[in-house]
Amino acid sequence: MKTYAAAIVLLVLLAACATKKADENEVPSLVPPPETASAAAANASSDARLVEMQTSMTELLERIDVLNARIARLEAAPPAETRVAVQTPPRVVEPAARPALEAAPAPAPVRATAPVSGPLQNAAIADNYRGALILFGKGRMADSRAALQQVFDADPSGDLADNALYWIGETYYATSDFANAMRAYERVTKEYPEQNKAPDAMFKIGLTFEKTGDLGMARKTFDEVIRRYPYSTAASSAKLELKRVKY
Repeated sequence: MKTYAAAIVLLVLLAACATKKADENEVPSLVPPPETASAAAANASSDARLVEMQTSMTELLERIDVLNARIARLEAAPPAETRVAVQTPPRVVEPAARPALEAAPAPAPVRATAPVSGPLQNAAIADNYRGALILFGKGRMADSRAALQQVFDADPSGDLADNALYWIGETYYATSDFANAMRAYERVTKEYPEQNKAPDAMFKIGLTFEKTGDLGMARKTFDEVIRRYPYSTAASSAKLELKRVKY
């Protein structure tokens, strides 16, 4: 009887050990749970928000560039001379005697309305420029290019002329039209060499040479960016690009 009871206890112990060992050897599943519909909707919303944030960041950077360029021009301008206005006593003119019959005065000429200029025109150009950047952020390159061309044509000597040309080049670069992108970048560096977008345009010329396989000209262009604009962000990017690519 004792031998039978001992055998039962031994079987129970062996079963318990086997169960514990099976639990220890069980491998957790590495397959992630399927994505739910709510998670997919959240990801889509996050992507849309990211695009909006990127567009806003582009606009802010462009505004900072324009403000920096204006501040630099104001600092370089000579101080205006202070003039004291001297008031002269009014001159008394005796009225002339009128003839007996006075001819009727001729009607005043009608002046044509002058076109909008000055601050109002600049504000309109700035609004159009901002709208063009929004179109760029949405990937509508052709529409953005047309709007940027209007900004440039409205005031080729204004503060946003070089910015408009640069972003016209960016619309071509984004669609792999490197020939037209190169033309736009070169216009910025040649026609506006001292403006805020000149360093960026020269750096993008180097990247365009890379895309077209001309690594020798790319390296030469990056060296020129560092030499001409040593303290610019484009110069820092050019140094990194020289280290990254094996020429």
